[in-house]
Amino acid sequence: MLNCRIVKALALFVVITPRPALGDRSLVDSIKDRNTGIRKVLEEVDPKDGMDCLSMGELDIVFRTDNNGAPKVGVMLTDPRGRRIGFDPLTRQAWQEFPEAQGYVNCDDLHGSDACRGIVQVCGPVSGTYKLEMIGQKTTTYSVSISARSKELVDGGKVHSSRSEAELNNVTIRARSRDIVLLNYSRDPREKVTAQLQHPLHAQSSDERFHGHGDVPARRGKL
Repeated sequence: MLNCRIVKALALFVVITPRPALGDRSLVDSIKDRNTGIRKVLEEVDPKDGMDCLSMGELDIVFRTDNNGAPKVGVMLTDPRGRRIGFDPLTRQAWQEFPEAQGYVNCDDLHGSDACRGIVQVCGPVSGTYKLEMIGQKTTTYSVSISARSKELVDGGKVHSSRSEAELNNVTIRARSRDIVLLNYSRDPREKVTAQLQHPLHAQSSDERFHGHGDVPARRGKL
């Protein structure tokens, strides 16, 4: 899965970073205040290694901007327990507090362009609401693809899991500003990943399209 050519990885994440306090309750509480529909944090076991991605589920986030080279946005993902992974290009701070997760920049030329994609992969994510913070390094247009896989269940002697996806396309973000996307994820195969774009930190005027697969709500703007 990670046999692609990886460049400029340090522009997204710093591998060796002092780890801040894991229980950022003020951040979790502030998210709850903005969205009363946020799901309760469940008592679920964390993954122990990468092999648990198969049985406990996975959450993949891919983001890109319309330019050559690395994306002109940084990302910060916070899970329902307040743990973070990501890099803030404005403060030059990086975090990796998840039990099993990684972030990197993929510059494989898949479509004949020089644009790179940022990728965040979380193994065995816990159920609940995640805060995805998009941070504009320069004024640009970004897109985000979210892919979720549930935990495995045994039914009638067969092992199965479910997949769901959501996309946020062509959103303009200004330099040094931040967008918030709230993601609802569940390990339950009956649940689909959902996402909701917030604009709490700046007034944004952009052409945007929000696509969902499964039970993800859809919102469209001017094309």
